[in-house]
Amino acid sequence: MAGKKIFKFLAVLLVAGLVVAGSGIGYIVGYNQGVSSELATWQEGDWGKLNEVLLRIERYYFEEVDREELLEGAIRGLVESLGDPFSTYMNKEELENRQIQLGDTYSGIGVEVTFENNRITILAPFAGSPAEEAGLLPGDQIVEVDGMSLEGMSLNEAVQYIRGEAGTELTLGIIREGRPNIFRVTLTRAEITRGSLEYWMLDDSVGYIKLTRFANSSPEEFSQAVSDLKVSGMKGLILDLRDNPGGYVPAVVDIARQVVPQGVIFYTEDRQGNLIQEYRSSLKERNYPMVVLVNANSASASEILSGALQDNEVPIVGETTFGKGVGQSSYPLDDGSAVVLTTFKFFSPSGQNIHEDGIVPDYPVEMDTGYRLPPLRFVGTLDIGSEALPVFQLQRMFVLLDYLEEANVTGIYDAATAQAVTEFQQDQGLAATGKVDLETTEMINEVWEQFVWDSDLQFGKALEVIRGLMD
Repeated sequence: MAGKKIFKFLAVLLVAGLVVAGSGIGYIVGYNQGVSSELATWQEGDWGKLNEVLLRIERYYFEEVDREELLEGAIRGLVESLGDPFSTYMNKEELENRQIQLGDTYSGIGVEVTFENNRITILAPFAGSPAEEAGLLPGDQIVEVDGMSLEGMSLNEAVQYIRGEAGTELTLGIIREGRPNIFRVTLTRAEITRGSLEYWMLDDSVGYIKLTRFANSSPEEFSQAVSDLKVSGMKGLILDLRDNPGGYVPAVVDIARQVVPQGVIFYTEDRQGNLIQEYRSSLKERNYPMVVLVNANSASASEILSGALQDNEVPIVGETTFGKGVGQSSYPLDDGSAVVLTTFKFFSPSGQNIHEDGIVPDYPVEMDTGYRLPPLRFVGTLDIGSEALPVFQLQRMFVLLDYLEEANVTGIYDAATAQAVTEFQQDQGLAATGKVDLETTEMINEVWEQFVWDSDLQFGKALEVIRGLMD
């Protein structure tokens, strides 16, 4: 899938919070310079018209109103009028929730989401999360929570309804491509503990690290992964940043300092094009070659790291990245709330303009996103007439495995699906019942895992390139 067709101009965020430079780098400009000094040279706006409207509402509106709620709405409207999906206002509760969510443990359903066509769209469910267990898939759009429409809400507002205390239930209304109507699924919230990477040796000499986000713990995890891989004999490394939406800037800087040679990692400019800050590495030598994998969902901090490495002759394989080359500053307000504003653009060491352009790979390789479907979850035996969420995923898998035609992807377990399952069972030496029981589910996942690796053209190219660099 061409990345720009779906994700260009989207506000990529995690349910766990903003995945931009909203913290860490957030005080490069703004609040820490001192509010009083700014007010001395700033001319306040003429809010007489706003007061006139407030007067009319409080005096004539047919129901009682809360002035504090009206003020909150006015502030949100002020920020939203910028037309910038990355700038936002958060009240005290939202800000506290964000800090909780940005940690490695939080309570929720366990998904990464983005804003697509003003709807919350799932990028990926976390492994073992309630969302994955319920069969939610990348691309699913969340449009309702417990019967309440999320239309018109900002992502931050909507997330407050999705999160909640572990053990509590919620019912989501979902729109999924290929299904004509909204369908609903009930989940139980849980404590979500997330690591930020996984790693292993691919053979006797090539190491592989999949980095899913840039969290506070990521630099230490990355260092440990590299150390373990070296002990195992790593001579070259593939760093997979596909579907990594970003994270904390301090985290990407600390990781970059482990792999980017001495010099600039990236730099930031204000709206006049003036240099704000350079972030530098003092690494003398990395001592092993690298290749980086990216796709259209690699954003923000992922683009900082891939851009810095590309400018230092590390090959990039995959698709042009998301193109989010702007960062946010967080400005606390006196009542504990905060306004988060886009305040700078960032550039690679060579001056690449990342915003909207993205990082263009040295080795472009397009791939169908269907190849990144998670393992099929067993929710009970599937048979003709079943409409459980995993049916749609099963059908997508079977299309790619050449057991089913695209036209039969309906989300309903029909005769064509049963025939496809029967053929699969016969091929795998299972009882040909045409039903997906636990044994068949486990076999589908085993075959699917091998198929994904064998069909991952981007990974295959990265492996080819890294082996060439090691020769």
